[in-house]
Amino acid sequence: MFLTRLVALALASYAAQTFLAAPALRAAPRAGRAHGSSRESSGAFALAVAVAGASCGAAAAGARRKTALRAVTEVATVKLAKITGGKATPAPPVGPAIGAFGLNIAMFVKEYNALTADKVGETCPCIVHVMSDKSFKIELKTPLTATLLHKAVGAQKGSGKAGTDIIGTIGIDKLEEIARTKLPDLNCEDISRAMKIVHGTAVASGIKVEGYEEWLETAVPKPKTIMERYGPGVSKLPAPWGEGPPLEEA
Repeated sequence: MFLTRLVALALASYAAQTFLAAPALRAAPRAGRAHGSSRESSGAFALAVAVAGASCGAAAAGARRKTALRAVTEVATVKLAKITGGKATPAPPVGPAIGAFGLNIAMFVKEYNALTADKVGETCPCIVHVMSDKSFKIELKTPLTATLLHKAVGAQKGSGKAGTDIIGTIGIDKLEEIARTKLPDLNCEDISRAMKIVHGTAVASGIKVEGYEEWLETAVPKPKTIMERYGPGVSKLPAPWGEGPPLEEA
């Protein structure tokens, strides 16, 4: 690209000098020489214009390609936690959060309500991926764990005194149901760990889970410590740490 521009500038400079010198050549005694010089200057000038045009066209095409690549770049993300499915409006917190990035608020509200049409009235958090061309992508998330627990016991909010003030009680089956709902957004893959995570939120909200202690003893066995597995002493540890059999044979 740089070499093409350099050649175009050199040809343009040569054509300009030749074109300016043409009147003097036309005044020469021999008409043939003047006519030939004028033709050469016109041809050089046309060639320079053509090369310069091609260079500008290539530069414009490259700029368009770069713009197209930048148009699909994600520049920011907006997390909306307290938003109701099927009933989103441009009012806060949706309007200010979306409008701060120059997005079309009305278009977002329309698309979000369409995606959550089957969850009208439920809290449906989402993550809005903001693109560099002012477009967006909506990623729906599962409802907040506390919201699901409060709905299960019919409470508006959690207890202010966790462990002493109980606002409701749920069974182990309901705990499993909420854990399965939240499983896609939790940092675990099995339902047992998900239930333990949800139970922690229930305790913090002042919700008692009946039968949790009995379920915990059977469903989630406590892992053995290294002392219980191999006993005291380095010699009983598996190879290569000790003199015992390797782990795959133990």
